[in-house]
Amino acid sequence: MTRDSNESVLSRWSRRKHEADKALQPAPESAAPPETATAQAPPQVEAAAQPVLTDADMPAVESLDESSDFSGFMSAGVSDELRNLALRKLFGAPVFNIRDGLDEYDDDYTSFEKLGDIVTSDMRHRIEMEEQKLREKLAAESEAVAEQPDELEAIDGADEAADAAAADDADDVAQSATAVAAADPGKTATDEQ
Repeated sequence: MTRDSNESVLSRWSRRKHEADKALQPAPESAAPPETATAQAPPQVEAAAQPVLTDADMPAVESLDESSDFSGFMSAGVSDELRNLALRKLFGAPVFNIRDGLDEYDDDYTSFEKLGDIVTSDMRHRIEMEEQKLREKLAAESEAVAEQPDELEAIDGADEAADAAAADDADDVAQSATAVAAADPGKTATDEQ
């Protein structure tokens, strides 16, 4: 095979592809002989020759078991209700009801295993830690309550001081009113203010 120096890589690839496609194409067939046409007809005739099964032709669903032939129930003449009953009977067989155990809802989660010693000691430790935190919190609250009387005494002392200051102010006002009244008997303390 000689390589043409003027032929590019793409044109050579295209030429070879066309040659390969031509080699794969089948030769044109001549008209089929009449014998082959009649050979295809018997399966259609056989299908038409088989009678269509109906509900009356089917055995009782209760008499069926795993080894029974259920193919008759797939006939076009069988009613949907009878077909469904037969299929329900078929798929209710133990052969089709084997669980693989991979479903998470297969397990019985109502019965629990007893807790081991390790888990129990860990839980006991957590309970002790919670009790200790509660004791510390109560101690802090009791200290706060113990400090509150001192604060209340300080507040009471401040209230007493404020009351005393208010009384002193009232005394000052009364004294100034009496002084004004003494100085000018026609004016009252209310006129002065």
